[in-house]
Amino acid sequence: MKVKKLAPVLFAVFALVFSTLACSLGGEPGVSNIRMATDDTGDTTTTSYSPTQDFYVFFDANNVETGTTFEGRWYALDIEGEDPNTPFSTIDYDLEEDVTKVYFQLFSDTEWPVGTYRVEIYMAGVKVGETQFSVQ
Repeated sequence: MKVKKLAPVLFAVFALVFSTLACSLGGEPGVSNIRMATDDTGDTTTTSYSPTQDFYVFFDANNVETGTTFEGRWYALDIEGEDPNTPFSTIDYDLEEDVTKVYFQLFSDTEWPVGTYRVEIYMAGVKVGETQFSVQ
């Protein structure tokens, strides 16, 4: 009788241990936690900048091989004279060993026009995410 009550508990413990090991051994390569920030630490996230601030976009690289190329494509969505479907800037980065937190910084010698912007993140040529932000 005690064996029958113990079996479901042992099964649950085994399932928990197995799922924990599976997660720690890897998974599908990709990115997560795409966010805009105010500086190169990424500690203070934002979705709004002043015209004089640099833009920082951060993301976590999960189970990605060293040397994989990431690209940030920057778009001005409602800025006069800019095509919202054509990036006004691109930044490339080849993932270095033991790096899991990646960021791109975009700066300008002049003030950014007020409006809405988008940055798309590509991994090995495939779009893996995007985020929008504004300049006010």
